[in-house]
Amino acid sequence: MITYDHVVKGMLVIDSEGHEVGRVSHVEPANEKIADFEEAASVSTQDPINLMLTAIFGATPRVPKELSARLFRAGFVKISGHGLWSGSRFAPMAAIDRVDDSRIYLSCTAHQLDTM
Repeated sequence: MITYDHVVKGMLVIDSEGHEVGRVSHVEPANEKIADFEEAASVSTQDPINLMLTAIFGATPRVPKELSARLFRAGFVKISGHGLWSGSRFAPMAAIDRVDDSRIYLSCTAHQLDTM
């Protein structure tokens, strides 16, 4: 079983078709208490999930609230893309097929990752 101990910042991420997706820029373990955070942050005028994302990454990524809540509950890896115009992607732990010394292999394509 793959755990977050196996995933390290800077690892190269490869999709199921063998294409380079980017590099790991952040690893976030599963957090079953996200509901507690949502409740505590409900007095804020900002969306509670985006408050947490902002606290972690410094800027609010464009991730729908439902997806961000699922990612925090399951844990995820943030992948910084290659190139000037490439953005970040988020892969839930379930999307990681295997890990070797320097690479993470996904069980889906980059496109499928974008539509999860």
